[in-house]
Amino acid sequence: MTNPHFVNFYAPWCGYCKRLKPVWDELAEKYNSLSSHSTLIIAKVDCTVETPICADEGISGYPSLVYYDIGIKKGVKYQGKRDLVGLEDFISNFQGEKKIDVSPGNTNTKTKLKNGALELTDENFQNTVNWGLHFVKFYAPWCGHCQKMARAWEELAENLQYDKSVTISKIDCTENKKTCSEFEVKGYPTLLWIVNGKKIEKYQGTRDLDGFKKFITEMKAAHKETLEHEEGRIPEPKEEPNLVVELSKDNFENVIAQGISFVKFFVPWCGHCKRLEPVWNNLAIKYSSNPKIKIAKVDCTKEERLCGEHKIAGYPTLFIFREGKFITEYHGERKLENLHSFVLDYIQHTEL
Repeated sequence: MTNPHFVNFYAPWCGYCKRLKPVWDELAEKYNSLSSHSTLIIAKVDCTVETPICADEGISGYPSLVYYDIGIKKGVKYQGKRDLVGLEDFISNFQGEKKIDVSPGNTNTKTKLKNGALELTDENFQNTVNWGLHFVKFYAPWCGHCQKMARAWEELAENLQYDKSVTISKIDCTENKKTCSEFEVKGYPTLLWIVNGKKIEKYQGTRDLDGFKKFITEMKAAHKETLEHEEGRIPEPKEEPNLVVELSKDNFENVIAQGISFVKFFVPWCGHCKRLEPVWNNLAIKYSSNPKIKIAKVDCTKEERLCGEHKIAGYPTLFIFREGKFITEYHGERKLENLHSFVLDYIQHTEL
């Protein structure tokens, strides 16, 4: 790897990934357009297609944003807010540079961080609020009530600047009329609770730090279930019967004596074995109605002698037996359709 990479590991079905897409595309447009050999490359990996890569990188939820520096194999996972200012601040920490802005004449489109509060504009508003929880102050500089409340709002932002679950921001409606009109702001200050880009509730409480914090606690509790449902976590495997036959030195010969036996020799700590496990279980389910076919496994940490007798040198090793006799080792792709076709060939040969 000759360039540092910032990689978005995602799944197309993930709601948060979909909302991150325009932000990530904008980030890629800025950094990938630069020609320097040391320039950071913004990349993405579809984990539903490149499953082995994502498994090797330990990806457990989507999107996972990982920074890989030159010469460093293990990446650093980004844990901040998924907006341009957060992503660029993270990049700057590694590169020791100011944020890159290649848009011609762009002097006002970038999110600014002031006292922990994000200052938004028409240009960056939607990309900033389209994911997650946001408490936004719509204000006008000349408004007396806004001026009175300003300090409490900055205290709130300072207080919650390390809370990654909610963003405290503000937008000047005298300069950003389009956004304020879209959110039907008719008076100042207007404080809106926004979830995933949509206005959920207008704040009507006392305009002080305690009132704001109480409201945020209530709103976070109310929308916890919604956010967890849309979070790009890898789904827990469905409860399906495990029909794989477990073999040991005591039952090995008897089990494989009749019909066709497809045996996986594995160890629990092996990454490739872990990735194969759900596929192997599905293969067993596929052949569960055929008494002549057995999909089996041997744990070589428990059955060292048995694995030694079969000269197992790597994991997983897949052997097929017919009527108790070893036929061949499987070397193909470890996908369900490939494994299924392999076994099917031997069923047909047997029947012939």
